[in-house]
Amino acid sequence: MDKYCRGCGARLQTEDPGDYGYIPSHMVEKGDLICQRCFRIIHYNKDELGPVLADTSLQALKDATQWADHVGLVVDLLDFEAGLPPTLLDYAASKPLVVLANKQDLLPKQTSAGEIAVWAARRLEELGVEAEVKVISALNGFGFPEVAQWIEERRPKLLIAGVTNVGKSHVIARILGMRLGRKQRHRVMPTVSAYPGTTVSWSRWRLSDGIWLADSPGFVPDGRLSDMLCPDCARELIPNRRLSSRLYPISPGEIMHVPGRAAVLCRGTKGSGLLIGYCGSGVNWERSTERHLLKWTREYGGHCPVKDWEEHRVSLPRNYDLTVHGLGWISARKTDYELTVYLPAGIRFSVRPCLIGPKTK
Repeated sequence: MDKYCRGCGARLQTEDPGDYGYIPSHMVEKGDLICQRCFRIIHYNKDELGPVLADTSLQALKDATQWADHVGLVVDLLDFEAGLPPTLLDYAASKPLVVLANKQDLLPKQTSAGEIAVWAARRLEELGVEAEVKVISALNGFGFPEVAQWIEERRPKLLIAGVTNVGKSHVIARILGMRLGRKQRHRVMPTVSAYPGTTVSWSRWRLSDGIWLADSPGFVPDGRLSDMLCPDCARELIPNRRLSSRLYPISPGEIMHVPGRAAVLCRGTKGSGLLIGYCGSGVNWERSTERHLLKWTREYGGHCPVKDWEEHRVSLPRNYDLTVHGLGWISARKTDYELTVYLPAGIRFSVRPCLIGPKTK
């Protein structure tokens, strides 16, 4: 049976309910189909099978990239660096690349799209990535008229790619719902969920004027905190609400921490300063002192407790961010900081010019 789920791209099958693409046998002859897993995700918010294996998703990404003549790389603005792993870029940047900087709706209202576009373009240049940038929100449609114009001018075979949980399928659903896609009357959209690895293989949609659009499985990056936790704990860390901040005057011997997930100890400063902790999820940065460090790291319980921790010495200049991939970031204000960063083993971090606020050192 060479039919594929229109929600996740899995090859449909009737033999094994415990595998991707399963549908009851009486459904085989119907039109556009979604598998049982997608049906349960959409209607019951339950994913009993979990994310697709990394090797499987990578092969699907390779195949889809060979088919495409342009790649739209969706990146979560609130976890920008985590959305640009080298392995994914090796494939995506082999074709003309446009970066769709998603979740603009989660940024503070005073932060303009133009400011963010300039920041993202400069950050990509610093990372050696050649790409156009479009700032968008798949949730409210911001920036999609410009994306539609870009597509109509090029009439591409456009692959939408990205790491897990950046909103790829939501971006495709938004495009299919626009004038470009409505003429074809696509009744079944990609399955949109908060679960990582929902898309199993790549799928294609024909739009107007010979334009093709493809979805691909989310690439699982190394070193992202949300990927090392159970699905419920991971969902708590994935940016899904307007960015919140906690501002503290931090002196040597004080820490900022997300309980049980990360901690930053101030070892020294060049003067009086502030640290601002940012998250766009269900957690927040808090303040404490060095004598409580173990309490908020190795000894912290809760769900998915972390026992293996690593220490990193970091110099954080004024108006720079220290981003913890898959969690959030801390921004230095008024002075430079010398920090020790405590993270679960294997979790990555980046230092970058600040996303929110003044852009000069």
